[in-house]
Amino acid sequence: MVTPHVFRTSALVAGLLLALPARAEAPTLHWSLPLPAGPGWRIVDLREGNGIRHEEYIPRGQGIEDYRDRLLVQRFTAQDMSPEVYLGHIAAGLAKHCAAFTTSGLVSGVRDNLPHATRTAYCGRFDDRPYGYVVAQKAIRDADHLFIVEREWRLPPFTVSDEGLPGFDTNPAADEAIKREVRLAVRWLTEQVHPVTPSPPAPPAPERPRKRR
Repeated sequence: MVTPHVFRTSALVAGLLLALPARAEAPTLHWSLPLPAGPGWRIVDLREGNGIRHEEYIPRGQGIEDYRDRLLVQRFTAQDMSPEVYLGHIAAGLAKHCAAFTTSGLVSGVRDNLPHATRTAYCGRFDDRPYGYVVAQKAIRDADHLFIVEREWRLPPFTVSDEGLPGFDTNPAADEAIKREVRLAVRWLTEQVHPVTPSPPAPPAPERPRKRR
């Protein structure tokens, strides 16, 4: 089983709501997430029912207990929470466990009548554990539900400057490589992660009348 993290408020909320009735409307209920480029992803946790989704992915070759990279997909009832409020709630909860913490890139808007927001959080070290987190999230409002996609990195402890800039490695090339990963993931979230209602199949072409003989 995947080790729970204290800051996974969304996961706990989703688990509590699995037994509650919910409408099963499109588009986020059955939408298939386009996985980002890179190492092949494998699903390690899948729960769904009553309008709820919970999926977790890690790359092939990484262990469930000691992964570096993770994808989280969730859908749960949240009638009074906007995407921006949700991201702020998660960031505030995570910040309580991080001596060095910052966020960047809050972008919000509406697309196909679905409000959305994207933001990245940086936790230099999570409590006394030997790693920190970078969490890029996108939240999408779908009627009475929130649909969340999260790209997470679990990295060696890193610094956050007084200007709010993360520093991942003293080696400039290694530092830039991680920052590039994060930029590409944010671009994937903003450009490709957007659920749409599948188009109905085209009606079959009418049969041509047969000639009488």
